[in-house]
Amino acid sequence: MPTAIQPMLATAVEEPFDSPDWLFEIKLDGYRAVAFLENKRARLVSRNQNDLTPQFAELADFAAGLRVKSAIFDGEIVVLDEQGRPSFSLMQQRTGLRGYGRRVGPRPELPILYYVFDILYLDGYDLRRVRLDRRKRLLASLTFPADSLARISEYISAEGRGLFRIAGERGLEGIVAKRKNSLYEERRGRDWLKIKFRQQLECVIGGYTDPEGSRQYFGSIVLGLYDQQGRLIHVGQAGSGFDQRALQAVWRRLEPLRTDRSPFVNKVEALSRPHWVEPKLVAHIEFSEWTHSTDEGGPKLRAPVFLGLRDDKDPHECVLDQSPAAE
Repeated sequence: MPTAIQPMLATAVEEPFDSPDWLFEIKLDGYRAVAFLENKRARLVSRNQNDLTPQFAELADFAAGLRVKSAIFDGEIVVLDEQGRPSFSLMQQRTGLRGYGRRVGPRPELPILYYVFDILYLDGYDLRRVRLDRRKRLLASLTFPADSLARISEYISAEGRGLFRIAGERGLEGIVAKRKNSLYEERRGRDWLKIKFRQQLECVIGGYTDPEGSRQYFGSIVLGLYDQQGRLIHVGQAGSGFDQRALQAVWRRLEPLRTDRSPFVNKVEALSRPHWVEPKLVAHIEFSEWTHSTDEGGPKLRAPVFLGLRDDKDPHECVLDQSPAAE
């Protein structure tokens, strides 16, 4: 049995599609893990070849009830939210995360599941050169016990647009498309494709952080939204989406607004030193999702990207109830 596997990776594309030559799955937002099963015990390894088993010790027995001697599975470790959706922000809380400058204590009480979407080896047979749809059928023939922390990830054939629409209605990250006849290639390729949702909203700029490395002007803009009491709530920082021209243009708008006092009612913990500005500029932001609230602060934007300034928007129109996480 192989002792190391580099996970097959998907290439990002913009639009969902339909095709009888492809399978479609929900994109799971967690930690990718290849599971090596021997003598009823599993060893879980990350895509960077780190041993995840000590961190997720309860998964070591996820396949104890299977009637197999040895196997290698590919899958995703997830934490489900209250709606049963995989949540990366809850996974970060489970493991402890480096957020806004410091390590946050882990929350081991958050339950995890291992969703298996591929089988690469079974009882002496290397399956990486077997086409995907046959591997899927073999995986479906295995039955995990009801009390197992493993689940087999479901998929559909041909109808990618429909699954993408359903994923959007349920607030999921997106879908993955996989060519039915694809072999398991230990690299990124176009036989597996990922199609993700992005959300947009307007935020008030309340500050900026120092640049790092060769970057000029500033590192990121500090973002806020107004709550129902008219207080500006910090919701994150955006450092992506700027080219050199945009950095200079935004900097010229920020500099005249500098102030010594933070406009935010809550504490801002940035990765580099923040400088405050009067909250008069509105940024158009794209982001993937709202994180869950923690003891460290309220919900934050995940992976925010700057799209431009909105001079047609009044900052006080940027309110926190735009956020489903704030409801």
